Amino acid sequence: MSMRVENQSKWKAIILDLDGTLLHSDGSVSEYTLKTLQECKKRGIVIAVATARFWFKAEKYLNMISPDYAILADGTQIYHNGEMIYGCAMDEMQSDGIINELLQKNTGNEFVASTGKKLFCSAEGIDEEWRVSRDFTEPLNCPAYKIAAILNTCEEAKILAEKYDCRLYSYRGEDLYGFVSRKSGKYQAVLALGEILHINLNEMIAFGDDENDYEILQNVGNGVAVANAILKIREIADDITESNNDDGVAKYIENELGIYGDI
Repeated sequence: MSMRVENQSKWKAIILDLDGTLLHSDGSVSEYTLKTLQECKKRGIVIAVATARFWFKAEKYLNMISPDYAILADGTQIYHNGEMIYGCAMDEMQSDGIINELLQKNTGNEFVASTGKKLFCSAEGIDEEWRVSRDFTEPLNCPAYKIAAILNTCEEAKILAEKYDCRLYSYRGEDLYGFVSRKSGKYQAVLALGEILHINLNEMIAFGDDENDYEILQNVGNGVAVANAILKIREIADDITESNNDDGVAKYIENELGIYGDI
């Protein structure tokens, strides 16, 4: 039976981006990385993933990694043991307005709205546990935490975000744009999690690669960029580790925390 070992490290929590950071480019996670993270948990270090992914796209990784907490949908939701313990939604005027604008564009571009674990999709024919097709001509009548839409240009997305006073996210290599409340974000969720756990930012170490990791890496005790991170992230990081495909996160944890996940 494995024993819980007292945490001797100054780091009380590890915040992990998924895509481009913890995950390999093919979407896999090495056994070495998984074992390293489990060793961290045994030593009492909180493991939290922080990703732009919705529940339906994150669930398999949550089952694989077994983090203590999951920050999803660009920081608009925090889950613990499968239950949402924090949420920051747009107000109805914002979400209904954005959806109506997307419908009026009538370009055929798809969009989705997250209401928690459930994801409503403009595309027809989707009927799954966590995502379903919906006729958006009627109001949602429930909180919308994030709306993501495929749009033709970044300028188009910016105009829409400014009109409804939303925070806008773009994603490397995609024509997908995320709209969320200005009060939300990965960093804001990390702050909220720190308050829940009574852990200060300077007691956290975080790993990331893209624009939506910027505030976290800039403000935690040790913000670490993977080698494949965008330049903006590498420039503000406290340190840089090897790439996602080279298990940079696990290797850095070994060197910094002395926690090994050898297989």
